Amino acid sequence: MKKKKLFYTLLVALMCTSCATPNFTQYAMSDFYNLPKPGVGGYQGMAIYKDYLVSLQNGGVATIYRLPDMQVVTPTFKLASAHSRNHSNVGAFGVERGHKDDLLPVLYVSQCHRKLIRGMKDACFVERLLPEGKSELLQTIILDDDQKLFGYALQWTVDSKNKRLIGFGNTLKGEDANNRFRVIVFPLPKLADGKEIHLRPEDAIENYLLQDYTQAYPARIIGQGACVYGDRLVMPTGFGNKEWPSVLYVWDMKHKRMERVVDLSTELKAEMEDVDFYKGEAYVQTNGRGIVKFKFGKRVAAGSAR
Repeated sequence: MKKKKLFYTLLVALMCTSCATPNFTQYAMSDFYNLPKPGVGGYQGMAIYKDYLVSLQNGGVATIYRLPDMQVVTPTFKLASAHSRNHSNVGAFGVERGHKDDLLPVLYVSQCHRKLIRGMKDACFVERLLPEGKSELLQTIILDDDQKLFGYALQWTVDSKNKRLIGFGNTLKGEDANNRFRVIVFPLPKLADGKEIHLRPEDAIENYLLQDYTQAYPARIIGQGACVYGDRLVMPTGFGNKEWPSVLYVWDMKHKRMERVVDLSTELKAEMEDVDFYKGEAYVQTNGRGIVKFKFGKRVAAGSAR
């Protein structure tokens, strides 16, 4: 009986350790991969699924690599949603596949442009990626923002664990002292729901401003991409210069608190674009320094940086 009780105690301890959060206060940054020279508008969104990394560029251009050694899987190719006004600022893998035998789940790409594409603004393009270097546009998601909840641009990422689509962005411009940062959460639409999905604010699961819960996220800020890691929304910001330094914010969505603010102003003089995780380490795509990697300290109980 004692052996059985000890077994369950150890099992619970292991489970708690596996779901704990990295200690974001302890990290080591290193250069991981020197990306090829990009096209006009530079590198933007990035997403990782298992051993595959998709690197996006402005205009709807993609390259698929295989980790850990960044083996090129496809040549650089245009997405089906490619357009001069598709900034492709954020990439995130979903949970469904376009076909049951597909290597990768569908990719959610944020248009994130101040101008319209075919009458749409801030669309989320759902792409089926094919290993031969092609894609199919399976779905387009649009927020009918009659309330003008977002300013310059609305961006999208996916919480695959909870099957949620997360919209985020400034309410005004990042340079405006009256700006706030909004997070809006919806159930993740299914591919079977249709080719074009219109979301309404009243259908949101959550809709809130970070500044209603914390002062750790400033009003004046240049937001970039984001990814969901556990229950955290991890957000790179800034241009990597003196006025707009590189800062990584870790927002605990479950408890509505800023878990950590990682000041990279001294170490990273490049524009962070998007972030995702591979085997517990953060990979950040930049303009000016390729992809950099962050190895965090031992997993500990989450702290708070209100």
